[in-house]
Order: sequence, then C-alpha cells, then structure tokens
Amino acid sequence: MLVHVFDVEHGSCNAVVAPSGELLLIGCGHNATTGWRPTVWIHQRGLEVTNLTIDNLDEDHVSDLPNLYQRCVIRSLSTNWYVTPNWIRRAKAEQGMGPGIATAVSMMENVYTGAPYQTNWGGMHVARFCHPLTQFDDVNSLSLVTFIHYGGVRMVFPGDLTRRAWKLFLTDGSFCQWLATTNIFLASHHGREDGYCPEVFNVCTPEVVIISDAGIQYATQEVDYGPHATGIPSQDGTTRSVLTTRNDGKLTIQERNGNFQITGSL
Repeated sequence: MLVHVFDVEHGSCNAVVAPSGELLLIGCGHNATTGWRPTVWIHQRGLEVTNLTIDNLDEDHVSDLPNLYQRCVIRSLSTNWYVTPNWIRRAKAEQGMGPGIATAVSMMENVYTGAPYQTNWGGMHVARFCHPLTQFDDVNSLSLVTFIHYGGVRMVFPGDLTRRAWKLFLTDGSFCQWLATTNIFLASHHGREDGYCPEVFNVCTPEVVIISDAGIQYATQEVDYGPHATGIPSQDGTTRSVLTTRNDGKLTIQERNGNFQITGSL
C-alpha cells in the first residue's frame, strides 16, 4: 500500500493506492504555483478512482474536481452523508460556490445517488465519521473524517475539522478506538489553530504528524504539534516529529512488513 500526500499549498489532495491496486482519493485540490493537478497524475498512470472522498466542502479541497470529473473514471463519491446539495447552496450563498464545489453539488444530485460502490480494498480497512447538521452548521466542523488501516499504516485524514468538532468525537467510543491506534496523524485544517485539539492526544500518540499547507503567513499556522508525536528518523540522522508539504514537498508513505517508511525531501 502507498499513501501520497501531495503538495497542493493551502489545499488537500491525498492518494491511497490500496493493496488491491484500487485508488482512494481524499481531496482533489491542486497546486496553483507549480500547476500540478491530481487529474494529470491519475491520467498518466491509467488509474481509475475507486472512491473520491471529499473531506471538506471548501474550494481548496476540490479545486481540480471539474477536470477530474471530465477526464477520469470515478466509481463512487463519499461526502458527509448528512449534508445535502441544498444545504451546501445555503452555506455558500453569501460568498458563492467555486467551480469545484459546484461540480460536487452536481455530482451529488445527478450521478452518485445510489448505494456506494463496494470493495474490500485488498484487506485495507476504511472507516468514516462525520457530525450531523443538528450538531454543527459550518463546513469545517462537518468535515468527513477518514481512517485507513493496513499493516503498519494507521492514518487519519480529518479534513478541516474544528476543535469543538474533535471534542464531540472524543465522546464516541468507536471513533476513539480508531483514533487510539493511529500512528500517522494528518493535522486538521492544514495545521491551523482552529483545528488543533490537544485533548486528541490524550487518546492518540502518533509517531509523526503531517501538515499540508503553503508557507506560513499567519500566526494561526504556528501550532506546535511536535510534543504530541514520538518521532521518526530522517536521512540526516535526526528525529522528526512533524513533516510539512511546505518544507518536505510531496510525501509518500509505504507499508513495510508491519511498519512504514516515509519518503520526501527529509
């Protein structure tokens, strides 16, 4: 199994190539500076998207979706199952929908309306959690959280989940069971302050935290996740607790005999 955390600046795009060879794509943002797009990456490899997971209903998580939908085969779509197209329209009424969100709404209404595509991912386990509209009314708190487990890789993709949404999940025993065994933690909301919940690390002690974000522009990006992770060895012989796409570029995680190896510019 391989997991790719792509450098899409202030955005989200993660590709999980399951043991079966199937592709789970979590977020489909692109890099406006380099021009990199997941559509091209997928198309060049002749892959189909077995499942596209929209982890957060903001444009930076779906900015390449219009291209992806036109050029690639997408077998199934996963979003927060409590959120409806009409709710999204109301939530985006003031600022308007970008082309990625507009495409997502169209897909939800017109294409992916039946039972989800079934697969066992070749033995990889996937679990998803989200809050209902009765609990929260903002898109970040309504992020779709995805856990993936296979061998030595036990990773969480929380979208832009907020601190208060994390705290509510910590009252869910099933969620905490998945969280407790997580060893690779993708920081919520690109490592920003409103997605940081210290109480999470009373349940989870990851080996490494990964932050997907562009260069630091705001104080809210300067949360220190380092004390929460045990650390992994880097090529220069030091131990790294936090990796970032802004400094380390695209990161690839490979499962190896019950452990994992991360490659990038470490």
